Amino acid sequence: MNTKRWLLASVAVFVVVAVLEFLIHGVLLSDVYRQTASVWRSEAEMQKMMWIFWVGMLVFAPFFALIYVKGYEKGKPGLGQGFRYGLYVGVMLSVMHSFGWYVILPIPPALAFYWFVGILVEFIAAGVAAGLVYHD
Repeated sequence: MNTKRWLLASVAVFVVVAVLEFLIHGVLLSDVYRQTASVWRSEAEMQKMMWIFWVGMLVFAPFFALIYVKGYEKGKPGLGQGFRYGLYVGVMLSVMHSFGWYVILPIPPALAFYWFVGILVEFIAAGVAAGLVYHD
């Protein structure tokens, strides 16, 4: 394992997911979240707890990159491997997340669908980022 490339891939994954989380949840879905405000914590309460989100991201990114690195096949393009990895992980987790939270929370079906698509896009982008950084 190339530790330097793994660390760089971890940073790339962190940045890509952080940006997409903001765009998806902070911009694109903000109206849907306002319409379902009774389901969520207040904005002030969420802001006080954001450090927990960032700790989670700091743990997630290196492990996501590490799993990619452990499955990396030398001699094959990193972009394709990253896309495939992101797609596999994205489908697995977006189905679990969107279906699961749809059952638990009183949210509209459209929000569960948007989460499915958003998570899938995030993981594909994260996989591509890892693949572009960690390659031969």
